[in-house]
Amino acid sequence: MTVLVVGSGGYLGTRLVPELLARGHRVRAGVTDPRRAGSRERASHERGSHDRGGRAETVHCDVLDPDCLPAALDGVDSVVYLVHRMGHGPGFRSEDAAGATAMREAMAAAGVGRCVYVSGLAPSAGPGETLSRHMSSRLEVEQLLSAGPTPVFTLRAGIVLGAGSVSFELLRTLCDRLPVQPVPSWMRGSRVEPVAERDVLEALCHALEGSPRSGHGDLGCGEALTYPALLRRFSRVAGLPTLRVPVFGVPWDLVAAGLSPVVDSDPATVGALVESLRHDMVTTDRTPDLLPAGWERTGIDDAIRRALRD
Repeated sequence: MTVLVVGSGGYLGTRLVPELLARGHRVRAGVTDPRRAGSRERASHERGSHDRGGRAETVHCDVLDPDCLPAALDGVDSVVYLVHRMGHGPGFRSEDAAGATAMREAMAAAGVGRCVYVSGLAPSAGPGETLSRHMSSRLEVEQLLSAGPTPVFTLRAGIVLGAGSVSFELLRTLCDRLPVQPVPSWMRGSRVEPVAERDVLEALCHALEGSPRSGHGDLGCGEALTYPALLRRFSRVAGLPTLRVPVFGVPWDLVAAGLSPVVDSDPATVGALVESLRHDMVTTDRTPDLLPAGWERTGIDDAIRRALRD
């Protein structure tokens, strides 16, 4: 099978490409500019390739440049769509929507057999609440991709526990750098359900097997907890002494602005993640067969240990 990974230079892409190669697939690593594809992406795409199935073909695949998509999709059986802008710029939602629309039309024209899209867990907004801009955009992309003739299956995942995941690195940095952690009151009531990196990769590969399907499925570890409790779990597993102190009357945008310099991360990215923590981010859809028969989901503590070893 020939698989085009769109967004191959990101966190999940750099881990998925070698996994697909190891399983014998032909892989095209879609990048916005092949000339500027960094050595880190190339090294990751080729990691273990000599004895695990060859190398990926790097191709120009910028979803905001529809003219490049026919060549990238020529001869492709399946697409894995990993593009989202994490709140970058005032027009990020329109760009995400334009990219999804262009890919939908290009896949239809190329006769692609299936598409797998990775989104986030879809929270239910309470009365008078609205979803975060980040989550609203992800759900819109899901709807736009699914509006064409190509079967699209969306894998909805929460906080991915893996080295390099933005959510995990935020968690790690908070526990490393803030032994005393202020916890806003609004964060103490909402719950999250993380998922191990290895489970996400396995679910992605599994979604590319068998007959193409449409719809979506929620992927988590099976345990939901508050974000402060997740901070406590990480600290315990990592052997870090931390203390959480409740604070009141601090809105999410002020929290994001204060965290960004502490974790040395892009303000838009931190803002998108923090804003999403206002809602429960837990699995609600019980779609069967997200993982192969007999696969045991990775628990939170084991997932953290694995990520810390990477």
